[in-house]
Amino acid sequence: MQFESVPEDLREPLALWWERAAAQDGFLSAYAGLSEDLRTELPRVAAGSEFVASALIQDPRALEWFGRHEEPSAARAAGADYEDRARSAPTAADAQRILREWRRREMLRIAWRDIAGRAGVRETLHALSDFADAAIRAAASAARLHLQPVFGLPRGAAHDEVPLIVLGMGKLGGRELNFSSDIDLVFLFSEAGQTDGPREVENEEYFNRLGRELIRLLGVRNEDGFVFRVDMRLRPFGDSGPLVVSLASLEDYLQEHGRDWERYAWIKARPILGAVGYAKAYPEFVRPFVYRRYLDFGVIESLRDMKALIAREVSRRELDQHLKLGRGGIREIEFIVQSMQLVRGGSDRRLQNASLLEVLPMLAGSKLMSAADIAELTDAYLVLRKAENALQLIRDEQTHSLPDAPLDRSRVSVNMGLPDWPAANSCIESARDRVARQFDALLSGASDSGASEEETGADWLASDDSKIDDELRDSGFPHRDIAAAAATLEAYRHAASYRRLDEAGRRRLHVILGRLLKAAARHPAPASVVQRVLRVLEAIGTRSSYLALLKEQSAALDRLIDVCAISGFLSRQIADFPLLLDELIDGKAFDELPSRQSFVLELAARTERLPADDPERQVEALRQFQKVAVFKVALADLTGRLPLMKVSDRLTDIAELIIQCCMDLAWQQMTDIYGTPFCGSQEGNLRPVRVAVAGYGKLGGLELGYGSDLDLVFLHDSSGEIQQTKGERPLDNGIFFLRLGQRIVHLLTMHSAAGRLYEVDMRLRPNGKGGFLMTGIDAFELYQRQDAWTWEHQALLRARPVAGDADLRDAFAAARRRVLCAAVHRDTLRSDVSEMRLRMRRELSKARAGQFDIKQDAGGIADIEFLVQYWVLAAAHVHPELLTYTDNIRQLEGLAAVGVLEPKRAQWLTDAYIGYRTVLHHLSLEAQGGRREGQGDRVVDAAPYAETRAQVIEIWRETFEAAQ
Repeated sequence: MQFESVPEDLREPLALWWERAAAQDGFLSAYAGLSEDLRTELPRVAAGSEFVASALIQDPRALEWFGRHEEPSAARAAGADYEDRARSAPTAADAQRILREWRRREMLRIAWRDIAGRAGVRETLHALSDFADAAIRAAASAARLHLQPVFGLPRGAAHDEVPLIVLGMGKLGGRELNFSSDIDLVFLFSEAGQTDGPREVENEEYFNRLGRELIRLLGVRNEDGFVFRVDMRLRPFGDSGPLVVSLASLEDYLQEHGRDWERYAWIKARPILGAVGYAKAYPEFVRPFVYRRYLDFGVIESLRDMKALIAREVSRRELDQHLKLGRGGIREIEFIVQSMQLVRGGSDRRLQNASLLEVLPMLAGSKLMSAADIAELTDAYLVLRKAENALQLIRDEQTHSLPDAPLDRSRVSVNMGLPDWPAANSCIESARDRVARQFDALLSGASDSGASEEETGADWLASDDSKIDDELRDSGFPHRDIAAAAATLEAYRHAASYRRLDEAGRRRLHVILGRLLKAAARHPAPASVVQRVLRVLEAIGTRSSYLALLKEQSAALDRLIDVCAISGFLSRQIADFPLLLDELIDGKAFDELPSRQSFVLELAARTERLPADDPERQVEALRQFQKVAVFKVALADLTGRLPLMKVSDRLTDIAELIIQCCMDLAWQQMTDIYGTPFCGSQEGNLRPVRVAVAGYGKLGGLELGYGSDLDLVFLHDSSGEIQQTKGERPLDNGIFFLRLGQRIVHLLTMHSAAGRLYEVDMRLRPNGKGGFLMTGIDAFELYQRQDAWTWEHQALLRARPVAGDADLRDAFAAARRRVLCAAVHRDTLRSDVSEMRLRMRRELSKARAGQFDIKQDAGGIADIEFLVQYWVLAAAHVHPELLTYTDNIRQLEGLAAVGVLEPKRAQWLTDAYIGYRTVLHHLSLEAQGGRREGQGDRVVDAAPYAETRAQVIEIWRETFEAAQ
């Protein structure tokens, strides 16, 4: 064996080991049977790990076994054999012997692959965890086998066997077990009852015996060693509680006694045995205990408390060089990730995952961690876990403190794959520095505020004797605004939402108010800012998690104040939907313009893990997406960074994505029940049916506002003698389409906890209310050719496909083009359009004397729209390129391009149209606060618009009256 591959100071102990190993029967023959690569790796492995070296002497056959089972696939087969032998061992002594031999050989295999660089950190952690799972399963089965002759099996009310539930906690729960770790377990059972054996006992007693036997099989140390040290301190009431508890007892404990640190612990809970029983309990009481429904920044305060306790323990025990508990150690990474899980896991179920390495990449969208921070933290975690295993591989000891002994330092560097201790120590210290920096940043929260403000803030608000005027003056309020702001604060002080706050909530609020008053005083209208922010705080009420967010995230509070200074509309949005506070954490909302791609990513993040059988949850997630996306658009709009036409584009993007999502959900739900619809003429040659959605009106014309309805038409391409679904409950396609359409409309309009998505209008489908809810594409085109009125062709001019099958969408666009080229009633077009518009003026105008209904009065928006529609429909058979676009602006550009309109007139109408829409847009924001658009938010004083109206009326007269 060549010793040159190991550091010089390890060569002498390695040579002594080789002499002892070579003297063992069968060792040299086993060594000769190894591959050349494995023989080359052995010196480094044996030098780095006294555990491996000792195991090869204690178990002479281990080297030969390793040579045959080094690869994971072979090891899995050997592990399955060991598990079967252990679970069926006739006595506890036999089971212990088998489990310990298995442990020694599997740990030898894992250690070798890790030191030799055959396995990365992730593979090593998973391999250790998978072995622990298998050993627990085998020990539980063996314990059950050994108890059965005396006690029989535990039975429930229906006489079914009641299974033991074993939860892996901590690193085992996350499949992140280190080399010499304890395993943290919790034992549960689902149902009370009795055993059915010769000696009947209550299930609780039986499971306590079973649990103790399982622990003995794994944890007793004998001449063969042990399997795992078992730690049961995470069970309810810890060491003072029963070893095994029922699910009902666990529920009571978590609700009545569960503490903040236990929320961190239960993030990691993973069922190793009894997964079915735990899966039923988890959503009922475990998940609600761990994850709050909304953002939960209150965990940051509890994290500070826990970190302070750990810091005192580290100082007391001089653990600064502790890889786990010391500064920048593994525990700090776990705290960072678990805190983010607790903050956001209630609203983002992707984060409800026990694996730290799987959760970390998902935090990139959390608005609290950048992709660069996550990459840095991931790299540091892998370095520290590599170092932790490198340290424990030396003697299979549960230690986390970096060594002082020179030989052990050399072994750590060998095990980490680094040339020497300075290189290893530098790598470890660099990782710890990066972790400590991020952890300190997480805990700093609002520490940039003064200490006195942190302690007191606006505590004076709680005193009826306080003089609010003086406090406002001290905060820098201008004299003119003090009275109004004082009245607002006085009303808030007596409001129920303030009175109901507990002491912790009130302390948080006072800090927030102290910052608010100082910041508001710097704005031009400070009293208005205070009023708007207090409206948000009143809407938050006693939700301490939101107050904690604003206290902990000072940047978010600053942005809330800025938003409230910008717009009452935006402040109302946040008051109506406090989850929008999440958007204020990340400054990107103020810097980056919203885009369709960003909406696609946001929607995917909110919906990718939703259960298909829970439509309420699905719609709530869509509504949350809609609220967030619209808020981003409104923020860019009201800060002047997004022009009106782009606002409508983005609002249209949001609607299209939601329509497609609702369509997909409805299709999935319907086909799960009835099967996929097929059609054709012969049973053996049927094709699947395609469906699509066309948008009309503002949706079709890319002019959606903040509260616009959706005008939709549903389409399919089913045809032939056979039209039926293929499933367990086959259904005629016509009925399927009716129910599918109803389902889509229901999803779009149903009320969820976050409100409804849209109002939907289906009256523009062929034959209106009397027509089919979903129309065949051929029947649609036939109707438009033979039976449609001119106003329906006007509506079709503004229509475009917005969701569904791509080919059917193309078919609709082609049918639209054919109809508008060939089927328009051009002989009566002028009179049809004119008469319809005059009727609308008479019936729909909301203006009184001296007022102007921008939309419906003569010279308003509808006149321009009808002019454009008339010109396009009149010329489309000669210039079909006019039908390319569905929005008024590009249709006006097209009319100028083909010579129907003079360019100057087209540009003037474009400017007038955009000007009108801008006014209408702002009126809607001010009047409705983002709720559904009403009729009264389009009426203005007539005088400022007289000139523009007169010019539009003149163009109307020239077009529709002068030529008659």
